[in-house]
Amino acid sequence: MLRLTTLMITLLLTAALSACNHPSQPLRVGTNLWPGYELLYLAREQGYYDRHIKLVELPSASDVIDALRLGHLEAGALTLDEVLTLQQEGVDLVVVLVFNISMGADVLLTHPTVTGLSDLRGRTVAVETTAVGALMLHSALEAADLNISDVTVRHLPLIEHLPAYQAGRIDAMITFEPYASRLLAAGAVPRFDSAAIPGKVVDVLAVRREALRQHDHNLRHLLQGFFRARQDLLQRPEAALAIINQRLKVSAAELPSLFNGLQLPDVIENAALLEHDPSVLTYNAADLAQLMQQQQLLPGVPDLTAFTSAAWLPEQP
Repeated sequence: MLRLTTLMITLLLTAALSACNHPSQPLRVGTNLWPGYELLYLAREQGYYDRHIKLVELPSASDVIDALRLGHLEAGALTLDEVLTLQQEGVDLVVVLVFNISMGADVLLTHPTVTGLSDLRGRTVAVETTAVGALMLHSALEAADLNISDVTVRHLPLIEHLPAYQAGRIDAMITFEPYASRLLAAGAVPRFDSAAIPGKVVDVLAVRREALRQHDHNLRHLLQGFFRARQDLLQRPEAALAIINQRLKVSAAELPSLFNGLQLPDVIENAALLEHDPSVLTYNAADLAQLMQQQQLLPGVPDLTAFTSAAWLPEQP
């Protein structure tokens, strides 16, 4: 009887622990369309994820932000400035992965008649209503010694930039792939990109702090699959890009350059950015928050205590 009772207790504990590792609610990860996030979807297509991980595809970064605000997601793929905005609002997030660092991938394109940045004066510029769009526009205008009052800003979703450009309703736009290639094919000219503001446009995975313990196993599984997909991209780029393009739908000529201007940190580089408190990324975030405050993009610098963690990264090779 004692052995039977012990066995029953053991089975109950095992079931309880299994439920903790695999909560009935899946880990919901929100993204918008962006090459740096597509390795998550490559991992899904390769069968690296199970039903405990749910990738939620949303139309824009603004929708990801809103879903995190409302608690409809446990995690979201966002730019660092967007995480800072949510943190300032009181949404407690932890950065557990750096997807990519933009080194030219975010770009200001103009009509050929706009001969340079200073020629933006009096022109109409389209920008998505996100912090990174505002940051890019402010930085471009600053480089041209112009003020926001010197241009007409039109807040348009990225998908509307091309028809607006072709109809002559805008003279310039802040954009990124896969939209940039379509605008370049339509005759737009690059005038400014994120390489001019290194380290300011960083894409990360941010997780609600209260979800970390419940989704510990799922989060580890998510990151393992991401880095397996990264290896697939490096080792079998043609096959990986073909799968990625099922979602992005760029032309065959544009496909090889899809990740141009993006640094994709590996596990070791991620650990170097995320471990310790404060981490390297935390210092960068503090600098960015001060810049955003100066540019009136943020009311203040949020609390960045325990802002990052390398605990869920795969073991370093």
